[in-house]
Amino acid sequence: MSLSLKKEKMIEYLESEKARDENFKCMLWGTVYAKLSSFENRSVVSKIMTIKGAPGVAGTLNNAFCYIGMTEKSLYVTALDAYDTSRITATFAMPFANITSLNVRKGLFGGSQTVMIECGEPISLTVKGISLGTDIKDQKERMAEFLTAIEALKGSVPR
Repeated sequence: MSLSLKKEKMIEYLESEKARDENFKCMLWGTVYAKLSSFENRSVVSKIMTIKGAPGVAGTLNNAFCYIGMTEKSLYVTALDAYDTSRITATFAMPFANITSLNVRKGLFGGSQTVMIECGEPISLTVKGISLGTDIKDQKERMAEFLTAIEALKGSVPR
């Protein structure tokens, strides 16, 4: 069982899922909240790899640890098992063209920020600028790059 988020796993998992014609602008870790029914709606996400409910959670990814990658065209999310972060529970891609609303709000604790994405159903990604429990020592810089890219994307998405 592994409870640590690892930089090499983040790169491996996200690179294996992205389209060949895309390159990542940024990669970081965070948490994801989404209803699994969102993934069944093909207009919401473009790719479904594996979907398994987390233990004790019915029908949602409830603040599951995840790796987040952003390319020029899409946002990729790889959700991890809460008890064994070396196991993937869900992987999906959201093309920017499918996003109908995008908002960022400051979190209550530790400089976290939550990105609220609407694409048929709401999906929220919370990112933190800390590296505790990970070997991703440049998380703060990765978070800044991600939020800058999200702010740039907000201009092309309705509110």
